[in-house]
Amino acid sequence: MMRLPLINTVSRTRKQEGVFGGLDTREIVQDGYFADMKNMSSDYYPAAGPREARGAVIKILEKPNGLYWKNGLAYVDGTKLYYNDQEKGEVTDSKKIMVGMGAYIIILPDKVYLNTDSGEFGSMEKTFAQASTATFAPSYTGSTYTKISCTGIGKQFNQYDGVELSGCTNADYNKTATIQAKTDDSITVIGALEKSFTQDSGLTLKRKVPDMDFLTECENRLWGCSSKNHEVYASKLGDPLNWNVFEGISTDSYAATIGSDGDFTAAATYSGYALFFKEHTIHKVYGNKPSNIQIHTQEAPGVMKGCNESVRLVGTTLIYLSDTGVYGYTGGVPFALSEVLEKFNLSEGVAGKYKEKYYLSAETGKGKRLLVYDTAKRLWHKEDDTQMLLTASGDGKLYFINQNKELRQIEGGEEPIEWYLETGDLEESLLNRKYIGKIQFLLELERGSQVEVFLKHDSDAAFRRMLTVYATRKRTYTIPIKPMRCFHYRWRLEGKGKARLIAVGKYIEEGSEI
Repeated sequence: MMRLPLINTVSRTRKQEGVFGGLDTREIVQDGYFADMKNMSSDYYPAAGPREARGAVIKILEKPNGLYWKNGLAYVDGTKLYYNDQEKGEVTDSKKIMVGMGAYIIILPDKVYLNTDSGEFGSMEKTFAQASTATFAPSYTGSTYTKISCTGIGKQFNQYDGVELSGCTNADYNKTATIQAKTDDSITVIGALEKSFTQDSGLTLKRKVPDMDFLTECENRLWGCSSKNHEVYASKLGDPLNWNVFEGISTDSYAATIGSDGDFTAAATYSGYALFFKEHTIHKVYGNKPSNIQIHTQEAPGVMKGCNESVRLVGTTLIYLSDTGVYGYTGGVPFALSEVLEKFNLSEGVAGKYKEKYYLSAETGKGKRLLVYDTAKRLWHKEDDTQMLLTASGDGKLYFINQNKELRQIEGGEEPIEWYLETGDLEESLLNRKYIGKIQFLLELERGSQVEVFLKHDSDAAFRRMLTVYATRKRTYTIPIKPMRCFHYRWRLEGKGKARLIAVGKYIEEGSEI
């Protein structure tokens, strides 16, 4: 009797995925993550979906040099400073460091300020040059105060300003002093003088501000740093205009020399501490008055040179771009956040914050891209090639100026978004060749949206389009695929308009090694 040969039972596997992570550029992509994407967002997690549309163009600038939010939007276009779309003053044509304290916006390197309450715009530095006879006299017999009288000497200054006196014929008065009292034509400073004297010319007074590379506000003081002088500075308590008040009291200004190597790359404030970054060093300032200030030095990944605009506080994490990737700082040792961006060589970072997200515009080694890190979900997503030149967060919004010099908001538009998702190589936990019996995509599409499905097997040079789906209603779309033996495969979705990928079901039949 003839017997038919036995046929081994084919192993069939059914898999379903309903949790989708973000971007993962590593050689082996995590399950549920994607090797590449465009214009995707974490908003729908655990589903996957495209980002919201950008806001409409608010304004096109000629030469964007600065952007900042302080009770309203301030920006520098060329040499003009605007606040709430009103011109407020002239500045130099250069990139700006802008920091707020109280009602003030301080602008470096110009050393000018804008009072957002009064609208006053002016220079932080003031200078008086003698043009008439000056008289130095004791305030009264035996006084330790000297009154200096000269036409206009006190007009530009405020009481308790720290000023530098020079050109005095009595060398004891060529010093830094604090104005104890003033009128338009007189100032009073500390100094014991037995006999009055006069001089006809040469006397100058200056309220000076140190040259600083970066600036931050912390505990009602401004803190700055200078790479050229290897120093850090603090303004007088509550007064961003005074940096040379040294009376031996708690409200004094402060200055200290820093001995670490390298240039400063950024300044920031975290949890009540001023931080000064170098590429491989973090200096943390402890104390709240000159008598107890200490500066702690930590060897750690710092901010990459040229990436000071990547430093942003998102929730409780200070995030920045270093020369080894994106790091988070919560007061201790900085920790890496960008392991999944392994294939990107990140540089030229400019960042903004919006809700719980960190928006990083950076060169990736493959062109400039906008990458978004969701601090709550701990996921990265890649959007598009938008280059954020400047950013400002305020009033629950993120404003940015792009490569086209357009001032916009990060969200708020209605235009349909073009997007795609691409998996890494899928082996389905099987080393043998396999048949892809069927793949099901559960997609929720809005009316007018569309999605195209592509597959690629083994070393195929390109993806093959399998099906195009046009939105009518929420439903499960079953994609029939001709069985093809392969070791691994990839799928890719390309779409336009609002959509959500809710789940993917796969039916796999295992083959042999051959």
